[in-house]
Formats: sequence, C-alpha cells, structure tokens
Amino acid sequence: MATFKATVLKDKMRADKTWTVFIRFTHEKKVRYIATTMHATRKDLTASFKIKNQQIIDKCDDLIREYRRRIASLNLELNDMPVDAVVEVLKQKNREGGGIDFAAFARRWCDLHGGLGGIRNYRSALAAFCKFFGRESILAAEVTVRTLKAFEESLADRPRARSLYTTAIVRLFGEAREYYNDEDNDLIRIRHSLSRYKPPRQNVARKRALTTEQVRAIFRLPYESDDASSRRDLALDCFRLSFCLMGMNSADLYEATEYDGLTLSYCRAKTRDRRADRARMEVTVPAEVKPLFERYKGRSGHVFNFCERYSSPADFNRAINVGLKQIGRELGIERLQFYAARHSMATIAANEAGVDRWTVNLMLNHTDTALRVTELYIRRDFAPINEANRRVLDWVLYGRR
Repeated sequence: MATFKATVLKDKMRADKTWTVFIRFTHEKKVRYIATTMHATRKDLTASFKIKNQQIIDKCDDLIREYRRRIASLNLELNDMPVDAVVEVLKQKNREGGGIDFAAFARRWCDLHGGLGGIRNYRSALAAFCKFFGRESILAAEVTVRTLKAFEESLADRPRARSLYTTAIVRLFGEAREYYNDEDNDLIRIRHSLSRYKPPRQNVARKRALTTEQVRAIFRLPYESDDASSRRDLALDCFRLSFCLMGMNSADLYEATEYDGLTLSYCRAKTRDRRADRARMEVTVPAEVKPLFERYKGRSGHVFNFCERYSSPADFNRAINVGLKQIGRELGIERLQFYAARHSMATIAANEAGVDRWTVNLMLNHTDTALRVTELYIRRDFAPINEANRRVLDWVLYGRR
C-alpha cells in the first residue's frame, strides 16, 4: 500500500537555516522523498522536528491528495511498477500532459508505418490495450510484465487476439524504448523492459488448415459467371492462386510486378521491411494456375489487375473473404478465410506430401532466427521449394506422391 507523509530531514538544514519540506512516499517497503517548494524554519517545527505550521500542513495535505489521485489512476494493485517509476509520475507538473505517453507514441508510430504489413493488427492491439486500461492515455511506466499478463488473461476467450495483441504491444513498447532511450549519451527515459514476458503462442494451423479433401473440393468448384465479375469467383481463383503459389498473401498478389512468363518474383509485404533479404520469393508458376494470370492480367506494370479493381490491399482481402464465406456455405466449411490456403498448403506439405519441416519453413518464406547471420553468406536457391511445391500439387490435385 502506498503512503504519504509530510516531513523534514533534521540533518539536512540549508545554509539559510531552514529545512526543505519533503513528502515521504512509501511503496512496497521502499521509501523515497519528494522535495516540495516549501521550506520550514525552526519555529515551524516541534522539538522532535515534526511540522506544526498549519499553513504548511494544509499545503502538504493538498499536495498529498493530488498524489493519491495520481496513484489511484495507476492501478498499483494490478501494475508491477518500480517505486522510482511511480515517483516519476508523481513529480510530473501536469499529470495529463507530462511523462512518456506510450499510447500516444504507439499511435504516432502506427501512423508513420501505415504501409507495414499487419499494421491493422497493431492498431487493433493498441485499441484493446486502451480498453483494458479504461482510458486512451497509458504511461510507458505502466506497461509492465504484470500488466501484460493481466491483459493476456483478459483475452482468454479470444485465443488469436491473446497471442497477436500481446505480441504487438511488446513490439510497440520496444519501439518506444528505442525512440526515447539514447544509451550512447546515457539518456535512459524508459528504464524497464518486457524481456521477461513471453507472449502466448497459438496453434492456428489446427483451426485454419483445411483437409486435403476440402482443398480438392475447392479446386473442383465451377464458376458462377463467365466474365470474372463475381466476387465469389474472384475468391475461388485467389484461393487457388495462393495455394499453388506456396501460400502467397493477398497483399503480395495485389502488388506483384515481376513475372517473366515462368517465374513470379516478389518481396513479401508482411516481412520485407524487417529482413536483410527483403523476404524475396521466386515461385515457378504451376501450369494449373497460368490461365488465371491471363484471366486477371494487369496493366501499368502489375501482374494482376487487382489493384485496378480495388483501392487497397485491405479492400481486396476483404472482398476475397466475403466471397469465401459463400464458398464455405456451399461446401460446408465454417468460417472459410483466405489465410486457410497458406495454412493448408503448409500442413498438407508436411503431413501428407512428405516435405520436411525445414523446406516447409522456406516455402512459407519464414526465416530461422538461429541461422539469420549464416543466411547472409548463402545465396538462396529457390529450386528445392519449387520442387516441393510441385509434390504438394501432384498429391492434392492428382493423388500422386
């Protein structure tokens, strides 16, 4: 429990023979003294050096009431804040405008990185975090391991968000520390870290991956129109494209510009800004989907015309998922979404087509952090993953191993 008491330090008499009035703050058995602008003379103190001047006592009481108000907003029963971080909050001259507002920083960061893959997830995570706190302003000092664990528990009924949102908050907090701390000049404004917190992992494959028979059923579906105007048919074709192109994301289909008639090359939008190799992929286009390259042929340098039909990758992805809901109803597949193509390709490759996990990892364009430095010295060969992709398609589409 946090407590306050106005006091002076007997052995700290000033040169003018007065004593600075402090507010003694006690939290978790640790004591800190917060200096005020008030000073007491010997006449203001009792023989035992307790303050007896009523004017000083009243001013201290007002100050303590304000400190208690600030303490209440920190939810110290919930947040594992170090005592010095609490003192920093108490000493701010303007509680609402002072200090490092983590939420405000996170919003600015999201605005500056609007083109980053998955930025909507960061915005959603921040909105959920603010809802958890019950306010739009969250100090960096309040973002602690204990807080993240409590936030995680509040999302217990949303397993995907439980993993995704906590991971996003950890990333945003790391960006805040990088921005505000200058270790070279010994300027450390955010001292604590979240290194002890590990976001929960979710087995999304079990929920998203389709069976081989379900994928085959999608490939057998006929079109409902002949002019490529149907959103249902668009979704059907994009699912087929993604599955046959090793789980290519909708944003990458939307932005693709490199295709020589044999190979489709692109840098994965979701991770290209975080990897030295720009997350580059070179996919040998299977004969089964080459007609779709003509059906949706783009202009102005784009491989597909999706960017001509939809104003943004998000709108394009939304249209695909609307169409996939209709397909899901036709085939009895609940909550069918576009990402199921990627998860299904990887799951079938590993469990049925005999592709080893390392190769599946490369097909998904993931990188092994343990080998990140080594990979800088090795020129990537895309042939093995394209050979593996052919094995997956032969199994799913023709039943050949």
